Amino acid sequence: MPHNHEWQDRIKAVEGEYLAMRRAADRFRQAALADPTILEGNLRKRIGEALKNLEGTYIIRLFAEFETGARQYWAANWATIPNTADLLDGLAARRKIPDMLRDNVHLVREYRNALVHEREEEPEEVPIAVARHYLCHFFSFLPPRW
Repeated sequence: MPHNHEWQDRIKAVEGEYLAMRRAADRFRQAALADPTILEGNLRKRIGEALKNLEGTYIIRLFAEFETGARQYWAANWATIPNTADLLDGLAARRKIPDMLRDNVHLVREYRNALVHEREEEPEEVPIAVARHYLCHFFSFLPPRW
């Protein structure tokens, strides 16, 4: 039987992976600047792009963990498969999750969508620590086990 704290831990683990990779990538970049033979040709340009996109990549993973847990809870209780926006709204309504928190989770969803689908409109950027906070707080409204 799943536990909401397990999903919160999974979300926090993704943030931890991001922090580890951020530190590793920064150290690697410093080493590559000191020793030009570490990166050759286009790889020098690619490391800068990778660093620029690193947090967004982990935002996508963070939201994927959250959505998987939310869908698992939904499937255990209702026999429908809503789209993600409706899933969040439905959970918020059924679990009495405050509108502000629901809206903040939608901000994370919209930011993730923009990263995945490269949309014209620029959604509000959500730093990974803020996204983790919103998503874990949302899970805290679900029952301990389902």
